[in-house]
Amino acid sequence: MADPTIRMMNIAVLLKLQTAEGMPAVPDPAVDAIPVEADSTSYNNPWTMEASNEATGSLVGGAALIVGQAATFSFKSRIKGAGAGVAYSPTVKPPLHAAFQMAGWRGQFSAAIAAAVATSGTATTITLPAGFPATARALLGYQLLIGAGTGAGNAPAVIEYTAGRVATLSETFNPPLDATTSVSLPASWSYAGTTPQDAAARTADNPCATIYFYEDGVLRKFVDCRATLALDGRSARPGYGTWSCTGVYAGKVDAPIPDTIAIPGHAPPVLVQGAALSPAVSVNRKPFNIATWSLDAGSSLEVPDDPNTPYGFAGGQITERVPMLKVDPLATLVANRDTVADIGNGVTMPAVFRHGAQSGNRWALVVPLAQPVSADPGARGKLRSEEIGLQARTLGRDAYARDTDRVIVFN
Repeated sequence: MADPTIRMMNIAVLLKLQTAEGMPAVPDPAVDAIPVEADSTSYNNPWTMEASNEATGSLVGGAALIVGQAATFSFKSRIKGAGAGVAYSPTVKPPLHAAFQMAGWRGQFSAAIAAAVATSGTATTITLPAGFPATARALLGYQLLIGAGTGAGNAPAVIEYTAGRVATLSETFNPPLDATTSVSLPASWSYAGTTPQDAAARTADNPCATIYFYEDGVLRKFVDCRATLALDGRSARPGYGTWSCTGVYAGKVDAPIPDTIAIPGHAPPVLVQGAALSPAVSVNRKPFNIATWSLDAGSSLEVPDDPNTPYGFAGGQITERVPMLKVDPLATLVANRDTVADIGNGVTMPAVFRHGAQSGNRWALVVPLAQPVSADPGARGKLRSEEIGLQARTLGRDAYARDTDRVIVFN
């Protein structure tokens, strides 16, 4: 009988967070399977070779020097919510919850807040009623739903929030919001970057994960994995995340894909405004007619040498972050946008990317404080475009001790 061949498209990825480094988890196929693009996975060999320089008494080289190396595994996923009409809760989470956390994006659940009339408002702010939290940055990045009164039908993102319940918004309203504006907050999960302040905080802020990769009858295991995450998307298409993981290779065995595996298979939301009043893409409170966007979270992974592991390297450690956002709007008149002047003047601005309109399967990327740092000429067909780079800066910490350079919110 000939050796069975491996079909690369018949795969499944299971991912479960560990309680600590050196303590592998056991992913449950019914709970821990994540959606990945079938042709996106890659991994390396835990061994590599260095050429021998040992003299052999002839021109023939000596035995190869086999050395260990850090294990890598990467995958790409469409970003989606729990499912249309699904209500989020502390236990009902987006499908990629664990993957976000493995990359240092800590999740936070926020319960729904019923509709109530605002105390006051302006063109860019709203003072929320007593049912909303009186804690600074408790709602940073979240989307408010305006159900009645001035601004009805809009869903602005919160780019700053004070203990006095004043929310600064990602949109400009004309007429200004006022005491007729009725606002609610849907149940939401948000994810934002973290900077652990001590060793104890790393468990929650930068947890590691165990990954099981099934490939057509073979199971490869990786433990103590952390990742960098890059996001990208296009107009009228889903957003994607690419996770580049570094950890410790834990071997492979012959094993079938489990019969009990449950992978969230519903369609992801796409980047279109549709019938919504709030723009799908806005930068500096203006709609941006982009073709593509990307966010490189700018995280760096360092892999410590450690002879007390199977291959001489420990799991990856997240060490720094310089997030960069790139967009390619069509060029316009200086009166509408002057990116060169904005760069020279150090101007900062909010940026929002909304995917989908159905509760339970919609999400938004919110960058509260983006600073333009580059603007190069581009082309979209026969139309002039701008290739704009913006650095995502931080306002400080939010109410949950997370950084505020970028937030993803599912609601």
